[in-house]
Amino acid sequence: MIMSKMNDILTSPPLLSAFESYLESVQAQENLLFLLALSNLKCVIDTEEEVNRIFKTFVVTGAPMEINITCRQDIERQLLSRRSGRLTLAAATRIYAKAETEIRDLLEIKVSEFRRATSLNSLKQSEPEHNQKRVVIVGGGFVGFTVAAILDPMPRFHVTLIDTKDSFEYTPGMVKMLVRPEETTSLRVRHDAYVKNGSVVVGYAQRIREDGKAVEVNNKMIELDYLVIGTGSTYRSKIKSFDVSALYRMSQLSTEYNELKMAKSVLIIGGGLVGCELASEIALHEFPDEPKKKKVTVIESHDCLVYRSSPSQQRKALEYLNEIGVTVILNERMIDFDGYESKTYLGISGNMYPNFDKVYLATGTAPCSQIIRQSNMPDILEERVDVRDRIKVKRTLQLDHPEFDHIFAGGDVTNIKEEKTGYSATLAGVCIARNICRMEKGKAPLQQGEKGTLPAPLNPLHGNKDHGGIGRQPLPEWKRSLSFLYPSWAKLKYFDETEFLQIVAGEASGAVQASHAIGRLPKPLDTDLSPISPQGQQTLCRCSSIQQHCRCPMTKSPSPSGSTVRRPKLYDLDIPPASNMSGKDVLITSANTITSLDEAISLQSSGHYEESLLHSVASDTSIHSRYTTAVNY
Repeated sequence: MIMSKMNDILTSPPLLSAFESYLESVQAQENLLFLLALSNLKCVIDTEEEVNRIFKTFVVTGAPMEINITCRQDIERQLLSRRSGRLTLAAATRIYAKAETEIRDLLEIKVSEFRRATSLNSLKQSEPEHNQKRVVIVGGGFVGFTVAAILDPMPRFHVTLIDTKDSFEYTPGMVKMLVRPEETTSLRVRHDAYVKNGSVVVGYAQRIREDGKAVEVNNKMIELDYLVIGTGSTYRSKIKSFDVSALYRMSQLSTEYNELKMAKSVLIIGGGLVGCELASEIALHEFPDEPKKKKVTVIESHDCLVYRSSPSQQRKALEYLNEIGVTVILNERMIDFDGYESKTYLGISGNMYPNFDKVYLATGTAPCSQIIRQSNMPDILEERVDVRDRIKVKRTLQLDHPEFDHIFAGGDVTNIKEEKTGYSATLAGVCIARNICRMEKGKAPLQQGEKGTLPAPLNPLHGNKDHGGIGRQPLPEWKRSLSFLYPSWAKLKYFDETEFLQIVAGEASGAVQASHAIGRLPKPLDTDLSPISPQGQQTLCRCSSIQQHCRCPMTKSPSPSGSTVRRPKLYDLDIPPASNMSGKDVLITSANTITSLDEAISLQSSGHYEESLLHSVASDTSIHSRYTTAVNY
């Protein structure tokens, strides 16, 4: 992959990271972030909102990341002329077309300077060998992270991970982040830190080919033997994002927090767990500036709050919110609003709700099933999406069609009845990985919950019961060691922080066996379908694969300590220990600093710090360190 084209950089995590760091050093980083923001327009639900966000962040005079373009006034004129109509993706692309061309031309010059300043003239990703099965994973969330971490070390498979971001990002406490961003932490694991033998492509998977044997991404077809769809969902509020860069998200977080800080009244539409958590956080928090306390109103379309909980929990949730001063309106559904001018919302009851300074939509998630809905495939496959746009799968997590049993889907994007959490998505990933291995051995796929795979929990399992499930319930020590199995903010999709960091760092066995937590993992398969024997002592390569079967391009030397490891019968997730990742691979982002994971966690095993391919370009301090936190709305 010769670095002569911008697209080469935009689609390669290590090149993108290095180039972003280089641009920061020459104070030109905003240009790359502008292109990344434009590339992500196709991923968002509300095109108009994202177009305005790009305008406020990059284009308007005095913007926090203002770019130098000649068409600034023309963009503003076009946006003003479209205030009364719906803005489509095609129209948005035309509005920013000239600015995109100008910035691309500028960055092509920067690419040449970057090549001269570094030794990174090429970075070739691995190609599948003739005897390998090609596993393409779309989505780098919990499902994709899990499947890739299990299958990539196996010589039988060549894994290609496709994601709109270059990293897997885990940010606990998402609701608290909106109210108290200074107390939020974030973990980012770059995809190529755990996909070491396959390849990673940063881009948007546009469609599946008619025969189901290839995926189009960045206008290029990637052939496959197995397809895993783990595209997840997006919230209609600012809780999740497809942004490639945390720096860009930070600009929006700052805006969101400042708007909340200045607001006197807050409206939350949706009284599920997320809406109630947000109402509780805002009502209890004392803000630094006037008004220090906010008047909070929650509107819910059902006759109760958190309607998927028990009647007892629903009653306690209502009592708790009333106690802390939150106004709750039930049996009301918003049918229209004029948020830009009069800030008035109209309910189905005919009541008007005017003059709210800040409004949050907490009405649930929208599954990202576009890859199925937009594919030019047989009609029978297009029917694999239900009325809620969730992909229909069998209990084996395969598409329910005999011609496409090599296509799997898991997590938020599916119609499986489960509490949609990060833990549930991880269990789905384990089941998918096992079924791919079983199919390779000619065995029938398992239904999730069979033969060592764990069924996902159907309900939120631990919030503060006295508050109807809102907030975190204090746990005794023995329960706390397993608490990541029972997330209190179930719809926010993330593990409890400490336990998840231990899994990523390869330390899960110290507190709880990974097999007990996420189910039995498949035995690694060699290229001839024989399982890699767990008996005897095997030297681990620096990529954490068993050395004699390793396909890693890194030096095949024993671990620095010279230790050998006896592989257990049930394999843990083959995620590289934090001590074997570069400082750019895994980052912990806290209120005032960003450090590499090995500096943030006390490791149980020693090992040399793997030299980053990009160390000549970027220092160990992340480009994001000037900001308070990395967020994933």
